[in-house]
Amino acid sequence: MSLYTVARDDFTNARRSYIVLGVVGILTAMVALIVAMDADHHPDPYRALFDVSFFLFLTFPIVIAPLTYLSIAGDRDTGVLKYALGLPNTRAEYVFGKLVSRLGVALAAVVVAMAVAFVVAVPLYENAPSVERFAKFTGVTLLFAFSFVGVYVAFSAVTESRSRAMLGVFGAYFFLVPFWFGFFPTVNLPNLVSMAGDLLGVTVSESTQDVIRALSPATAYLSATEIVYTGVVDQYDQVAMNFTYEGSPLDRQLWFNLAVMAAWGVGSLLVGFLSFRRSELG
Repeated sequence: MSLYTVARDDFTNARRSYIVLGVVGILTAMVALIVAMDADHHPDPYRALFDVSFFLFLTFPIVIAPLTYLSIAGDRDTGVLKYALGLPNTRAEYVFGKLVSRLGVALAAVVVAMAVAFVVAVPLYENAPSVERFAKFTGVTLLFAFSFVGVYVAFSAVTESRSRAMLGVFGAYFFLVPFWFGFFPTVNLPNLVSMAGDLLGVTVSESTQDVIRALSPATAYLSATEIVYTGVVDQYDQVAMNFTYEGSPLDRQLWFNLAVMAAWGVGSLLVGFLSFRRSELG
């Protein structure tokens, strides 16, 4: 057997799951609904993508959690893991095969959702949807999906039970999205950074806060979607408010935001694999 065999078998089993159908169905329905509803308020489909990006920023990591958190922990809990590794599979082939399988489903969900959204936009909007803008949006969202799938599969690799894997995954979501971004009114990362600066007698500048905030894969995703609105940022006030700025701060650079998302996916998975490689499976 091999990484390909592990991924193929896991994908075959996963695609028959109601969870997989639910992930693809919910994501497609919600994205299509947002695009359809925005047609009553805006003539340009790319304005709907702005609203879709905030929907995905908040909910996509939650939607794909059931798809990923049991990828390895579920096999360990049921004893299937011993059988899988009893075959001629290395632990690396097993872990990365699981990643390829679950990531494949998540990426397929994104592609299907955006393809349906494009089809929905064609007859509804005054101005025709741009294939290029939809393609750029889809590409950035695919990398966003990779970042969280990597984090979640890593949690599944380091935990020994379903309940711990579930708590770890949902804890990662709340830490990386609402806490890091600053949605919680008092206890959030920006406030903690400011508090730490006050205790040390230093002032944390707004630009430093922005860079720290951008180190979350979710925040990096929102910033990276700026590439979708090249040449039309000033057409809508809400888009301009989020992407118009002076100078070229690091957190607004496309390469930086893409690197942040890639680093979370690759880095967390490597940490998870190293822990899994040393763990006792008995």
